Amino acid sequence: WDIVALQEPPIDAVGNTKANSRWRVVYPTHKLAKGEKTRAVTFINSRISTNSWEQVNFPSADVVVTRFRTSAGLCTLFNVY
Repeated sequence: WDIVALQEPPIDAVGNTKANSRWRVVYPTHKLAKGEKTRAVTFINSRISTNSWEQVNFPSADVVVTRFRTSAGLCTLFNVY
């Protein structure tokens, strides 16, 4: 897998989920804004260069938005709880 959009991930006492070194975890941009529980995260395979994607700010703790740049153009992924 290259991208996993997960809802209701297990969250530890510090507010983070677990992932191994093969994944970069992308949390909602408003994760800490209101102290709300994180209910959506996106895992991006570490083989995908961080130069080819970026997180897009979105005003919700339940949405993770990521934009990918490919040879075919832009692709925006919305992970919504």
